[in-house]
Amino acid sequence: MNKIEALVAARIGVFAALYVVLSLIPISVFIGAPSFLAVNLIITPVIAILLSPFEAFLASLFGGVIAFYVAPFQAMFGPFTILLPIAGAAFGSLAYHKGKTGALVTTSFLLVAISAYLVKNFPFPYFVVPHSLAILVAVAFSFRKMTPLSLKVPFYAFVSTMCEQGMMMIFAVHLLGLPWAAFVGILPLMIYERLIGTVGAALLALALIKIISSHSFKAE
Repeated sequence: MNKIEALVAARIGVFAALYVVLSLIPISVFIGAPSFLAVNLIITPVIAILLSPFEAFLASLFGGVIAFYVAPFQAMFGPFTILLPIAGAAFGSLAYHKGKTGALVTTSFLLVAISAYLVKNFPFPYFVVPHSLAILVAVAFSFRKMTPLSLKVPFYAFVSTMCEQGMMMIFAVHLLGLPWAAFVGILPLMIYERLIGTVGAALLALALIKIISSHSFKAE
C-alpha cells in the first residue's frame, strides 16, 4: 500500500469511526418507531464535504454497518437504516465535488424522494419544502465557480443532510407506512434535526478544513 492509498484508507476509517461514536448519542425521538436519531447526523455532511464521492460512500457504508450493531436504538428501519448515511454522504459529495453532473444526480435523487412522499401523502405537501430548497441550492451552486467556503460549506451541508432525510422519508412512507397526518407532527422535529445537522456539520467541516490547510502549509 503506497502513501496515497494509506491516506485514503485512513480518511475512510477516521470518518467511519466518528460516525459510529456519535451514533451513541441520541438527540431526538423518531415518530413512528421505537428509536432515536443520533448526533451522527452532523458527520454525514462532513463526510460529503471532505471526502471524494467514492471515499464518502465507503466511509458512510462502513460507519452505517458498524453503527447498526453498536447502536441498534438508532436503527429505525432495521438494516435499511444503513442507507441513510450513504445517501447523505454519497449524494452530498457528488453535489459538492462533481459540479453540474453531481448536482444533476443529487437533485434527481431528491426529486425521487419528494415524489415517493407525495404519491401517498399529497394532503400535506409542506413536508417536502426543505427538500425542494435543497434542490434549488444544489442547482444554483453548481453554476457558481468562486463561492467562498464560508458560504459554500453550510449550503452543501444542508444539501447533504436533506439527502439523508430524503432517504429516511422514503422509508417512513413506504416501509413504515406513516400517514400524512403523522408528518404534521414530524415536521418540527425534522427541521430541528436538520438545523443541527447543517449548522453542526458546517462548523465542524470549516474547522477541519482550516486545520488541514494549516497543516499542509506547514508541511510545505
